[in-house]
Amino acid sequence: MRITYVPQRTDADVVYTFDGECITATVDGITDTFDFSSLPDGEAAEIVSVLTPCPVLAAKRVDGELHITLLRAIPARPSDPQELEVWKRLWTDDLEVIIDG
Repeated sequence: MRITYVPQRTDADVVYTFDGECITATVDGITDTFDFSSLPDGEAAEIVSVLTPCPVLAAKRVDGELHITLLRAIPARPSDPQELEVWKRLWTDDLEVIIDG
């Protein structure tokens, strides 16, 4: 599974867990599970969630490999100069993760 994160400014606590091709997203204590194990090659037409906004932005399978785009929660801008530099990188650094399994 190849996961790409897209930054979003939010105060919400967002946690993802992965089990095979199932993704469980918990946003401020509310949980939803997305099972992509039966997704054929191509892009998912619609991803429905009880979470608002849906943290799974896109899902597609390319040559058998699952590609997922998830929201990446970014907290409020800090006032400390050193923390600010780290915060800025959250917006600009590409984050892609590959999970074998």
